[in-house]
Amino acid sequence: MAQSYDCSLCDRQFSTLWQFLQHCDNSPNHPRCPVCGFVGCTWKEFLEHYRETDHRTVCRGCIGHWAPESWGYDDHLEDENVCPTCEMHFNSPSNLAHHEMVHLEKSEECFGCSRTFSTYPAMILHVEAGTCTTGLNKLDLNRSAAMCFQWKAWLNEEYRDDLLDLRDTEEDYCEPVRPFKCPECDVEFTKLSGLFQHVYSQACQQGLFEGKVGRLVKWLHNRHWGVKVGCVKMEE
Repeated sequence: MAQSYDCSLCDRQFSTLWQFLQHCDNSPNHPRCPVCGFVGCTWKEFLEHYRETDHRTVCRGCIGHWAPESWGYDDHLEDENVCPTCEMHFNSPSNLAHHEMVHLEKSEECFGCSRTFSTYPAMILHVEAGTCTTGLNKLDLNRSAAMCFQWKAWLNEEYRDDLLDLRDTEEDYCEPVRPFKCPECDVEFTKLSGLFQHVYSQACQQGLFEGKVGRLVKWLHNRHWGVKVGCVKMEE
């Protein structure tokens, strides 16, 4: 059986190597490198060429490419919600921000065990799930949040007694309830970790380690882990 040469870009087949190379050289589907004239017979060859030579800046997520000196690639990252680390594309800035957490270094250590996490909210979620060796879970954290003398800043009053009594509001109510709220913008949350994730994502002016939420962070650590104030990054 005679050997054939396939062009994956054009979905065409050629009987000789010469015909195949001539096609790659002449077809509009095989653009030349604007710097050196290289002609790729597949997108993979083009991408490898650009990455090896830096003749173009290439986005792995969509195969778009730009002059290295231009702002085109940076504009593309911003306009299309592209992760600068892996170049995945997302349909909203919030989805991109959520994804980018997977690339963060796990530098946030749980004060109850030796596990580390990429963010403080992720560490709190770990405790809420009951996976910390201290035995703490979401009911313990909820009650502590309700015990603090400044509880009105982050808690809806109608659910305070439930949290103090260690009731699971996610199971005891027929519909979702949101005991927690942001002190700055009043957005409500079903879990304490949701509040921390909200302020960590800079969705409003409230910071994670400052103001009323910062005081909640300090209260939880002093109550459950005995961490000295100086060990927690927060502003007075």
